[in-house]
Amino acid sequence: MKVFNPHMLSIARNSRGLTQKALINLLPKVNQSTISRLERGELRVSDDILKAIADALQYPVDFFYQVDTKTPVSNIYFRKRAALNGTDFNKIMAEISIILKSIDTLLEDVEIKEYPKYIFDITEGWTPESAASRMREILQIPNGKPVKDIIKRIEELGIIVFFYDSPNSEFDGLTSYTDNGVPVIFVNKNKPNDRIKFTVVHELFHLVLHIPCNIQPWRDYEAEANLATGEFFMPANDCVGDLRGLSYNKLANLKSYWGISKASIIHRAKDLNLITAETFKYLMIELGRKGERKNELGYVDLDPPQITSTIINLLKNELNYTKIDLSNKMYLSANDYMGFFEPQINGVKLKVISKSA
Repeated sequence: MKVFNPHMLSIARNSRGLTQKALINLLPKVNQSTISRLERGELRVSDDILKAIADALQYPVDFFYQVDTKTPVSNIYFRKRAALNGTDFNKIMAEISIILKSIDTLLEDVEIKEYPKYIFDITEGWTPESAASRMREILQIPNGKPVKDIIKRIEELGIIVFFYDSPNSEFDGLTSYTDNGVPVIFVNKNKPNDRIKFTVVHELFHLVLHIPCNIQPWRDYEAEANLATGEFFMPANDCVGDLRGLSYNKLANLKSYWGISKASIIHRAKDLNLITAETFKYLMIELGRKGERKNELGYVDLDPPQITSTIINLLKNELNYTKIDLSNKMYLSANDYMGFFEPQINGVKLKVISKSA
């Protein structure tokens, strides 16, 4: 017997960026008290009201009968969370919960590599720098060389990178697990390539340095992830010569070679004590004065995610799923399915584990 899940109502409403008051404006026969009690599980929903809610929120009725996710989305390591207002934060968290649930649904028929669950616990002797060095080894990045094809390398570990389409400029990314234990790095696809590239690796270090460990409340885990990311892209032993005597005019060539933003290069020079506080401040002011604080000049190459789109193409080509089949399987509207999953780009080899629809 199908049972209405009040939490799915909250997720559906938040995913549309609606308050309870805004939702009742779409439901002339329902008051705010009813919606509030429904979301708290204090009231039994009638078929008519549920159909009206489903239509207003543009979800299939069956969406509201799904069970809760067992693994909460970890927002501790949500980059720039403090800059988001409550409605925007709730919308992002709701949509990510839906995507995580949908990824597990896709993986019912397809097998991907199991992530080895690397743990570099700073309380047990690891440092951000040593973790960065080890991750370069794991990802087979040659010594002294810039990082290439970073998303492909990360996804080959069994980590899904998901280009999430958020119009909110305050959202960079976050990392979470699906209920079935698949790690997913979400990154805002609307950011510049250099910002996306940094965020993906920053989130990778949350995954190996913080999420599996007990973090003391006084630790600055954002600073730790930033330091590891800087060492990962520009190992100290390899970049010192480039960063000595750093000037604004050198930044363009260094960005082209190392494949990271000018701002990241300036921060790296500061972290390695190769520039003074005054020079750091001057260079950052120059970035702003030239209009490069949000969108820098210079191109950084970025490879696309591959796993999610490859799963979908495999389901279509091998198991004859249509877009409607897939949206129904995820309990999403066709528009939501297309918005979340069709923009992902094709790629890696996977194998079918089930022929069932």
